[in-house]
Amino acid sequence: MKRIMIVMIALLFAATGSIVFAQATAAGQESSLDKSGSIREQSDLYPVRVDVVRVYAHSQGYRVVYRKGSASVAELYIPSSWFVPGGKAIMIRGRGPQYPYMVVYYKSDGSFSHVKLFTLQNMKDPSWGTIEGDPGDHFKVDSVKLEY
Repeated sequence: MKRIMIVMIALLFAATGSIVFAQATAAGQESSLDKSGSIREQSDLYPVRVDVVRVYAHSQGYRVVYRKGSASVAELYIPSSWFVPGGKAIMIRGRGPQYPYMVVYYKSDGSFSHVKLFTLQNMKDPSWGTIEGDPGDHFKVDSVKLEY
C-alpha cells in the first residue's frame, strides 16, 4: 500500500511540474508569435498550382501543356537556362498519382517569381514527350503567365 502511495505522489509531482514548465515556456514565446499563432513572417509570394497534361523535352527547355479550367488546355515554355541553382525554375521528379503538376509563384505585385515543375521519374510515361525540330523563339521568355 505504501509503495502505491509513493508512486502516485511521484506521478502527481511529475504531472504538475510538466504543466508549470509548459506554461512558462509558452508564456516566454508569445512575444515572437503573430496573432495567428504562426512563427513565420507573412510571405510576399503566392503559389498557383495547375495540373500538367504533358511535358515535352527539348535541348532548349520544356514545353508544358497544362489544364486550363475543366475542358481546355494551355501551354507555356520554360527555358533550360532557368534550371540552375538559384534560377527561376526547378524540376522535381517523383512517383504517385498526383504527378505531373506545376506550381508557379507570383510576387504580391503580380510579377513572376519562379516555377516548380513536378514530373514523373519515368520518362517513358505517356506524360512525357519530345519536341521535334526547331521550336523557334518559344523559349526566349522572361516570365511565366498562366492562362485560366
